[in-house]
This record gives sequence, C-alpha cells and structure tokens, in this order.
Amino acid sequence: MTDKERVRLEALIRIRQFGADNGADFPPDSVGAVQFDAIGTVVDELAQFAGEQAEGFGDARQTFATKSTARENLREEMYDIARTARSMQYEIDGIEEKFQMPVNRSDQNLLATARAFHTDTLEYNAQFQSYGLPATFRAELQTATDAFNDALNPVGTATDEQVAATAQIGDAIRRGMIARRILDAVVKNKYRSNVGKLAAWLSASHIERAPVAAKP
Repeated sequence: MTDKERVRLEALIRIRQFGADNGADFPPDSVGAVQFDAIGTVVDELAQFAGEQAEGFGDARQTFATKSTARENLREEMYDIARTARSMQYEIDGIEEKFQMPVNRSDQNLLATARAFHTDTLEYNAQFQSYGLPATFRAELQTATDAFNDALNPVGTATDEQVAATAQIGDAIRRGMIARRILDAVVKNKYRSNVGKLAAWLSASHIERAPVAAKP
C-alpha cells in the first residue's frame, strides 16, 4: 500500500468511526447511512487486500530467492559439462561446440540448453566419465533442470497475487473516496447549524498530505 493510499485509509477509518458515533442521526436506508456502511465495507476490504499484498510481496521475495538458487545450481552442472567438453575437443572433434553455455541468459533459453545437454551427453556418457565427471552427472543435471523448471511457476503466481491485491486496493480506495464525497454534502447539510459536529466531521474526513520522499 502506498503512502497516498495509507492516508486515505486512515481518513476512511475515522469516517467509519464518525458514522458509528452519530448513527442515530442517519436513519437506516438513508443516503448517509448507506454511504457510512459502504465506507465500513471498504475499510474491511482494504485490511484484507493489504494483507494479501504483503503476503504476495513476501511470497515473491521467497520464490525469487528459490529460483535464483535453482538457477545457480543448474548453471554449475552445465558449466562442469561445458568445461569438460573443451578438454575433450582434442579427442572428439566438434564436441566443444555441442556443449556451449547459452549466450542468451533468459530463463527459458537456459532451460532449453540444459535439456539439450542432457540429451546430447548420452552419446558421450563414457567419455565424460573418463574425463572425471561422476557417473551420476547426467542424473544430477536432470535433477537441477527439474528444480529450476519447478521454481519458475511459483514466481509468476506470487507476482500475480501481489499485482491483483494492489489493483483491488486501488479500486477500494476509489469507492471509499466516492462515498466520502457524497457524505461530505450529506453531513454538512445535516449539521449546518451544529458547529461542533461540523468540526468533528471536517477533522474525521480530512486527508493528510502523503509524505514526500526527500530528493537525493
């Protein structure tokens, strides 16, 4: 939730309390009562959406860390194969070109290259082992490839959840501000001769200026 959204939420919370304190002055189903109820609903929604947004940020950070680890593990397995292939070039012509690390560093290109490594090493399995790679090197490459592939989807899911919650917060704030504008006219008309109530309303409905970050 941004600072601008946060100060609006604080105003909506005060308005909800003002409505609760003065509910007897606004009959059920009146415009005022309906709008106070609408603001109460918005405040409850914002509490939920803010929690979902924070959870989405946390999940995204965790899944990005998981993906980063899985990517590094996969690159290490691939690099061992590529490095060994360079040494095998003098015995097997062209093998170095077959096992080149990808120039394009995108996730999908890395995944595709890893799968090609796994397929192509089958033909030279014995030779790679004779050059010092363990007998399990192809299995270890497959495990690292699967782990990286599995790590890609949760990143997208967590990011989508955070984006969805952010959009819902924006929509709820908009609805709350509309209800506030309607109430401003209703409450001022209701209490036009009551200086104390008007002052209480102005205080409750006032929106503070969002803090501005200092320029570097």
